[in-house]
Amino acid sequence: MFHVVILQTQKDFRAVQRLPFCYLCADHLLEDDVTDSDHVPAKATFNARDREPALKLRTHKRCNANLSVDDKKLGQLIALRRRESPPPRRDQALRFMAQRDMVAVTNLNIDAAVWRWIRGFHAALYREPLIVSARHSIRTPFPRADDVQGQLTLQPLLEQHRLIVVTLKRNRVWRNMDSIETNRGRLRYECVWCLSDDATTWLCLFGVDIYDWKDLGSSSPSIPARGCAGMYQREDGLRLEMASVNRDSPIEVPNDDPLDPFGK
Repeated sequence: MFHVVILQTQKDFRAVQRLPFCYLCADHLLEDDVTDSDHVPAKATFNARDREPALKLRTHKRCNANLSVDDKKLGQLIALRRRESPPPRRDQALRFMAQRDMVAVTNLNIDAAVWRWIRGFHAALYREPLIVSARHSIRTPFPRADDVQGQLTLQPLLEQHRLIVVTLKRNRVWRNMDSIETNRGRLRYECVWCLSDDATTWLCLFGVDIYDWKDLGSSSPSIPARGCAGMYQREDGLRLEMASVNRDSPIEVPNDDPLDPFGK
């Protein structure tokens, strides 16, 4: 029997606002803890008209205290996709490095910021924390590059990315995915669980889209645009009973955009 978990209404999000743990550190919240709440993703990521319905999760105040700078940077990056006017120079948080036809963000760990979202989504869907050190792999729309003595060298996109994309699309056809849709549909998260190749570990394969942010990445023939996709596993390598399970099917699914889990 197949199960799916879907969060997309204000009622759904209210049901997870009072979870008994801090999704950032994964510890349970005690009566005398000083607590806070965190929007996942941060409010700064969205245009003002898109800020509801929103996913908010409880945190320790100390855990949430130092995230505002990265949230501001990521918000400014996503605002470029919406073609909003850049903030005044004194308020610009992002720093860039240009080389030939490439421009790199140098002061934001985008993968770490998105990993925080994924951990929040896991907490909301499955009502349990996901530790920050859980094994995971993420590819965002932004190609990774190594800075070697001032020269940017791109890292290749692994074949694993394509396999995740086609698995997500196949399960979407069957409506067999756990999902979160927030902020008037501007953010979409979908995931499905499958066994590793050696059948010893359960992996959660996921895709994330926010404002069609694939277009913020490269679109050159040598560096094709890609959506955000990745995988992670729980600490014990198992899956939860309530989680969706990969449904294998011999049916071919449309996959004209093999690098974007939300593309055709």
